[in-house]
Amino acid sequence: MTWLSRLKKISTHAETDATKATKPINDDETGGFVGFVAPILAPMQKIKGDPAAANDPAPPPDTVAIHDPDRWCWPHSTAMTGSEIDTFTARLARFTDKGLIQIDAESLADKLVQRDRDSDDRALCLECTHLTGYGVTSWRCGNWQAAKVAHRARDNQLPADLVQQLQRCDGFRESVIKSQTKSIS
Repeated sequence: MTWLSRLKKISTHAETDATKATKPINDDETGGFVGFVAPILAPMQKIKGDPAAANDPAPPPDTVAIHDPDRWCWPHSTAMTGSEIDTFTARLARFTDKGLIQIDAESLADKLVQRDRDSDDRALCLECTHLTGYGVTSWRCGNWQAAKVAHRARDNQLPADLVQQLQRCDGFRESVIKSQTKSIS
């Protein structure tokens, strides 16, 4: 059997045939539509696979990758992920609430992003719940005995350099604001 005879032999279903032409509703032939309707033919039996045309747009990539806003962020680049941005924002609010100016607060929060990426275990006094006071001259450690920063309660005032320095502290307890941010992300 030849290829042409196979094509002629394929029977089409009634639903692939065109409908009969319609006549206008009006008796006068000035208006109305005369035409027919036919569905698009299905691909031939020999053709298997995607019937899309070669110039159709490419199918969308994996939907998981599309809906992942962090797909190009850390560790693939230096850009912060969504959870890092949330933590950065919470730290920035905490630091400015404790009396740091915006520029210094941003610098410290950015430094802590890098610390978290490096899995460094040091902390800032500004992250601790025991830090009290507002501003450079009034910062005090509420857990001064465990932290070993003073010998007497009246000596528990902390210098600004110590409060803004990464360190290991036996009296450190993470602030509530940062913990809430971590549980959200």
